[in-house]
Amino acid sequence: MAFLQVEFGSAILQQNMQLSILMPQDIKQDEELKVLYLLHGYSGSSMDWIKLTGLERYLRNYRVMVVMPSMHNSYYSNAVYGYGYFDYYTKELPTFIESTFSVSRKKENRYIAGLSMGGYGAFKAALTYPERYHKAASFSGAMNVETMRKLNQTAPRKGAFDSIFGFETSKDTPNDLHFLASSCKTTLPELYFSCGKQDFLYQDNLAFKKHLENLGIPFVYEESDGDHNWDFWDTYIQKALKFMFDK
Repeated sequence: MAFLQVEFGSAILQQNMQLSILMPQDIKQDEELKVLYLLHGYSGSSMDWIKLTGLERYLRNYRVMVVMPSMHNSYYSNAVYGYGYFDYYTKELPTFIESTFSVSRKKENRYIAGLSMGGYGAFKAALTYPERYHKAASFSGAMNVETMRKLNQTAPRKGAFDSIFGFETSKDTPNDLHFLASSCKTTLPELYFSCGKQDFLYQDNLAFKKHLENLGIPFVYEESDGDHNWDFWDTYIQKALKFMFDK
């Protein structure tokens, strides 16, 4: 595998943005790789998946480029009082990747996944733009913004959270995964999500599972003993790669 660190200027965010990329180093002539956008959690960076899991080893049998952007503590959202991070990673970033590297531009070859805050970001992208992604995965995802609002009531997190989502509830808005799933009028990407039974986000994941069941939306859900940590995510990224690329 080749490992690249990339920096490019974002017009949307008006700053240089960092990416970490893993990809096969033996790309064949005219080959177009599949692309997986793999998102970090709160307080994370583009290097988390590389430093804290065996991702590089797990990718050896797959012809896929994994793009890991640094997204700060943005909740992968267009902030009410701030920058348009959602537009950056769903529009500007794919345009940059697809115009710079030998990758496919077809929906069936574009994937997205993430953990915790990044799990929210992955499903938010997939449910907002279902025509762009073939499959999406979430690990210990922050499935309910209002749960996160309750957990972010101390400085400096409260101010940062309010600047992103504002002071009104996100329920029944484009920041609400339940609302997005209910509102979708086209076929959704194939969805995979997992959560540990000891995770503080476990009940929110079960609630989202029930919501999808009520809507008749197909998905794959897995759980096991586990907390909100890298031991769990290292195990389930392997399962997600099989879900995405072994079929």
